[in-house]
Amino acid sequence: MKMFREKKGLEHSKKVFSGIVILAATFVISSLGVQMYANAATGDAEDGDQDYEMYLKYDKYKKYTKRKQYRKYKKAKKKYGFDSSSDKFKAKACYRKIKDLRKTGVAKAQTKDNVCYKGYSKYKKYKKYYSPYKKYRKYRKYYKDEYNHSSWATYGTSANKAAYERYEKKKNSEANLGGESLGPEIRIGLYEFTEDALKDDSFRIRAYKASTGNAIPYTIKDKNGDVVVDVAAALDSDDVTKVKYDGSENLRVYDYDESVVGEEKIVNEKVRFVAKNLADEDDIYFEYSHDDISSSYVRYRDGIELNHYNKSGSSSNDRIWVINFLPLEHYVWGMGEITGTGDMDYNRVMTISYRTYGYWKIKYSTKFAKYGFKVNATPGNQLYYGYRYEVDHDRIKSSAEDTRGKIVMYDNRIAITPYSSWTDGRTRSWEERWGSTNYPWCKSVEDSYGEHPSMSTAELVAAGNHMVGLSAHGALDRADAGWDYERILKYYYDGIYLHEAY
Repeated sequence: MKMFREKKGLEHSKKVFSGIVILAATFVISSLGVQMYANAATGDAEDGDQDYEMYLKYDKYKKYTKRKQYRKYKKAKKKYGFDSSSDKFKAKACYRKIKDLRKTGVAKAQTKDNVCYKGYSKYKKYKKYYSPYKKYRKYRKYYKDEYNHSSWATYGTSANKAAYERYEKKKNSEANLGGESLGPEIRIGLYEFTEDALKDDSFRIRAYKASTGNAIPYTIKDKNGDVVVDVAAALDSDDVTKVKYDGSENLRVYDYDESVVGEEKIVNEKVRFVAKNLADEDDIYFEYSHDDISSSYVRYRDGIELNHYNKSGSSSNDRIWVINFLPLEHYVWGMGEITGTGDMDYNRVMTISYRTYGYWKIKYSTKFAKYGFKVNATPGNQLYYGYRYEVDHDRIKSSAEDTRGKIVMYDNRIAITPYSSWTDGRTRSWEERWGSTNYPWCKSVEDSYGEHPSMSTAELVAAGNHMVGLSAHGALDRADAGWDYERILKYYYDGIYLHEAY
């Protein structure tokens, strides 16, 4: 099955769709069991702490309530229970006998003279006053003085209950990668070199401070995280670190600082470029170049890595990948799926979908593991252009900041959110399009909002519109009509909720 992306920039103009690129190659959602809660990942520490305090209060209320329920069970058992199973059996037989007599027309007053009436009466009270409390006998462990605090009865508020439920979802959720305010790290494959390409020409890189644009120092590390060299801030356009492949599965770095004696270094198969100073870690971008790279998108936040992949027995397939590693939120800031010029709620819808896909890939994807990254930057996964695109399309970053850490969930599962550009007036369920019942949030809904004005169903499908999940033009139409991003998402994806994963 394939997922598709809407034509870039569709929110800027509602012109007839003329082409579509594939968003994601075939993938299979794992049936892995729910991960145990290991690290409270909340979007805001204060809110998280408050939720935890309310969670603890409601937990006390539950324990206090269970103690009361067990106490009721004990009282009912003492007053209405039977001393033995044989006594209960005899009383039950009498109960049935009296009931049968009354069914045959014997008057109620007459049955009171029956020898079985005493047993009937006792069993009737047993059913009415004891049986409803039998389910509470499992709460015996709560029948302790430590749970007998009348003040705990006041903790059963709806607000505390809601916080308890939120916290329980976090404990049992797939979305448990942790991460600080910018989320867990994601690794993106940006560009692929052959060995010969890095023998013939060097990969060139330098670092800048994002907030000022000034050149800043950085550190080069090897695959073990050991420092190879600290590089001073570039003074002119010729001050760059160069990397070449040395022909023996190692990478060679040189020309990074003319003041360093014997400055050429042979590194192992991995070279990493990171901020030298802690204060620059979230405020650094790297700019690189190579004669084979024609793209203008060569600026990326946080960290760059060159990783040599050695395919055993086949040197012709060996590759050197340029990898960007950074927090998930910075990845969303550089998303290339939209231009950000549409309604802000539409942009929020798309940044949440983009973030959700990235989060799922961090957690489960193994397709590119041998190369050292989780996703690539192409339409095969999600278009990612990095820091230059972030600066040129700053409304995307604003939309991401408005929804920081929010991903789409369904029943504690990360909910992949497919979307296409147009529909024929209704979306398709995942089952209808691709045959699987494992994605119940993708149901068919009416979609006059995203209906193409002229293309037939067959033409839409031929153009790449699978029509499963969200209709991008429909989402843009609804945002223009005043719907907020959550309402739009919940219209197109049934039963989902938004979860702050960090």
